[in-house]
Amino acid sequence: MAVRRSSPNQSLSILGLLLAARRGRSSSEDGLSLLECLMAIAVIMLTAALITPPLFIATATRVQNRRAEQALQLAQGEIDRLRVLVSQGQNTPGRLPAAVGTATNPAAPSGLSNQLRSINSSCNTYNDEQIPATSALRVDVDGDCQFDFLMQVFRTDGSLPASEDPTNNPAALQRRTDFVVGVRVYSFLAQNNLGSLETQQASLRLTSGQGSQRRRPLAVLYSRMNWSDQSFNLCQIHRNQGQANCR
Repeated sequence: MAVRRSSPNQSLSILGLLLAARRGRSSSEDGLSLLECLMAIAVIMLTAALITPPLFIATATRVQNRRAEQALQLAQGEIDRLRVLVSQGQNTPGRLPAAVGTATNPAAPSGLSNQLRSINSSCNTYNDEQIPATSALRVDVDGDCQFDFLMQVFRTDGSLPASEDPTNNPAALQRRTDFVVGVRVYSFLAQNNLGSLETQQASLRLTSGQGSQRRRPLAVLYSRMNWSDQSFNLCQIHRNQGQANCR
C-alpha cells in the first residue's frame, strides 16, 4: 500500500488545528500538554526534512553552473590568445599548442604539468610555453595559488602556406595555417581520475553532489585558425606585374 507524504502546508495545518483547540479550552486547562509539544516538534522536523533536500540541490547546482561558466571563460580566453598570435604572424610551432596529427578528438589528458597559470604573479610559473597534449595545465583563477581548473590544449597539424618555403626556413620557424585548436577545461576534482578522464562535455543539470565533473570537462571549445602572410601576397601581386625586386 502506497504511503502518502504530507506536504509542508498540511503539516502547518495540523499545527494550526492544535493551537485552535488549545484556545478553545477554559482557563483551568491553559498550557500545552506533552502530546501537543511532541506533535509540534514532529511537525517542525517534518517541515525541515521536506525543505532541506531542495536547498542542497539548489546550492550544488549553483556551484556547478558557476564552475562551468568560469571554465567556458577560460577556454574562450585561450582561443582568443592563440588567435592574436596567429594574426600577428607569431604562429611558429613552438608558440602554438602541441600538434596531435589530424585527430580533432584526441585522448583526454593523463598527466599534469608542473607549471601553474595564476593571476597572482607571485606564484605564476607559466609563460605561455607549449604543454604536451597528453598533459593538463593547472590554472588558478582566484589568486590563492591553488589550482581551480585543469586545461588541455591541442591542435591539428594544419598546412604550410606558400610563403613558408621549407627550403629556406627551418621547421621550428615554419608558421602553420588552417589548423584546428581544441581546448578542454576540467574541474580540479578531475585530478584524482587522470588516466580515466572522458572527453565529452559534462551535462549541466540539477544535482545534489558533484555531477559528472570528476571525469568530464566543464567546457570544450574548438576553433579553426587561418593565417596568410600579407607581405608575401603583396609581393606576389608585384611580381605578377613585372616588379621582380620585391622583398
